[in-house]
Amino acid sequence: MKLGKCLIVLAAALFFIVTLTNPAAAAAKADKELWIVFSVKNIVNPFWKACWVGAQKAAAGYKGIKLTYTSPTASDSIEEQMRIFDDIILKRPDGIVFVPTDYVALAPTVAKMNKAKIPVFNYCNELTGGTYEIYVGSNDEQMAYEEAKYVFKAAGNKGNVIIQHGVPGASTAQDRVKGFERALKETPGMKLLTIQPADYNRLKAMQVMENLLQRYPKIDVVLAANDEQALGCVEAIDAAGRLREIKVTGIDANPDAAHSILAGRQFLSADYNGHDQGYIVTKAAIEYLHGNKIPKKVLLPVVLVTKENAQPWTLPPEKKPLPDYTKIIKNAKW
Repeated sequence: MKLGKCLIVLAAALFFIVTLTNPAAAAAKADKELWIVFSVKNIVNPFWKACWVGAQKAAAGYKGIKLTYTSPTASDSIEEQMRIFDDIILKRPDGIVFVPTDYVALAPTVAKMNKAKIPVFNYCNELTGGTYEIYVGSNDEQMAYEEAKYVFKAAGNKGNVIIQHGVPGASTAQDRVKGFERALKETPGMKLLTIQPADYNRLKAMQVMENLLQRYPKIDVVLAANDEQALGCVEAIDAAGRLREIKVTGIDANPDAAHSILAGRQFLSADYNGHDQGYIVTKAAIEYLHGNKIPKKVLLPVVLVTKENAQPWTLPPEKKPLPDYTKIIKNAKW
């Protein structure tokens, strides 16, 4: 065989090998449906519904996308999420949009995804191990810090504070407590009474708050790790007849919280924006699988939601406008 023909054959073989070993290139070249699995932590918290709605909107902008949804039936179950993804990995989807129930414990599961050469797109809770193509989320510590400083100022920078922790194994919950504690350290007139977890759950938050109300006769501020907890706290405080004296904050800015803020019940929230996170990470996954470059990290800005600006957050996720993906990724970390 002549040298020219040998080089042509070799080049063709190398192109074939690269196509097989690069999932994005393979997907971009193949005329086939792309299957993407979208995961959430539970089916109870409306935040995860908002993420899923955003993901569906992103997929609807393309042809040939099969988007499926998975969640542990037991809220935030580490073991169940591991079992679910052991099965999914065997079925070889084209990509997995993943949020871990525990950002440390699920790292080995991500390593299995990597070994199977399934691209991973991480959102909400950033992983500590394994390889992922993008992370989409917010700066939880800064969000909690700014929220706490705002409510402390409204309380005259003096008073008693309770922190309601979220799920202790979630990086979001840990970072939010760090933000609350940083604000407390900078505001010596605010005294921390206790930190109690409520697992991002409204009913549990209400029960925890009922006990705390009996224990502490003077409470000025409750810093709840999310809006579901904040709403549970508001119910307990209202039932005790102490709503006028206690300012309750949450995080997520979900529609129920926005209505509560407008009604003068919950004092404040911060927009964690599950809808936009779900949309951005899913759109990025599709772009990657079509062979396009995507940023390594997208952090949404901190937005505080008060009685003065809460009206737009009363919309259900189905009616929320789409974020400007092009503008967002332009300002992201590449």
